[in-house]
Amino acid sequence: MAELLKASLVYESLKDEIKKSSPKGIAIASVRIGEDYASSVYFSQQEKLAKEVGIDYKSVHLPGHVTLKQLAKELSALNEEKKVKGIVINKPFPVEWREEDVFSLIDKDKDIEGMNPYNLGLLFTGRPNFISPTVRSILKFIEISRVDLRGAEVTLVGASLLIGKPLAIILANLFATVRLTHVATYEKDMLATHVKAADVVVTCVGKPGLIEGAWIKKGAVVVDVGIGHKNGKICGDVEFDEACKKAGFITPVPGGVGKLTTLFLFENLLKAAGKI
Repeated sequence: MAELLKASLVYESLKDEIKKSSPKGIAIASVRIGEDYASSVYFSQQEKLAKEVGIDYKSVHLPGHVTLKQLAKELSALNEEKKVKGIVINKPFPVEWREEDVFSLIDKDKDIEGMNPYNLGLLFTGRPNFISPTVRSILKFIEISRVDLRGAEVTLVGASLLIGKPLAIILANLFATVRLTHVATYEKDMLATHVKAADVVVTCVGKPGLIEGAWIKKGAVVVDVGIGHKNGKICGDVEFDEACKKAGFITPVPGGVGKLTTLFLFENLLKAAGKI
């Protein structure tokens, strides 16, 4: 049976470090568009943690029909607000918007999710300013598993700009052999082939049951970032019970990657404020 990689293994110690380092008088600004459930969960986690560590939380909830021009006006004001040291735009946003256009609106020095094209460029050169908090959470769980990444076969399911692509670069820089899979991999019926070969599987799609437990290689590390609903319950992309029979380590959903992600967002905030 797999060993569970729970956020609780490191959550309190990381939170205490953030609380000790948090100066008074700084704020995080979080922008949410529309009524997406996963976004609302992340939004509430941010606000709760801000209260616990003593950081001011500025929430900006915009309607789903907001224009990019209106968003630009909101972000321009936040960029100029001295108290605000970090800005987050919670996805999803309108499908017609290009990600690079949206994230370019955030001051690169307040871009604590590392999504401004300038910061992504630094990451791709191996000199990151800010690394996506979700990516940092994934890397933390891989670290806890003690898997040797050098030469390891890693399959990433999902090629988003927020998770899959930057994580692929970071893992390649650690000398892992990385397969970056996406919708076309699924369409060609090749997803199972890549997952079965993996020593480490990271999935971040949000489709319950996408990764069959039978596909998991014996002893593999499985990091499930997906958030979905099945039979009224929150669950990840992986068939958890079946995967547990074969994996060496696995993250639960909920209680895994998402919970640490919020902590790393605030750690990035402290970095932006020059406190760590």
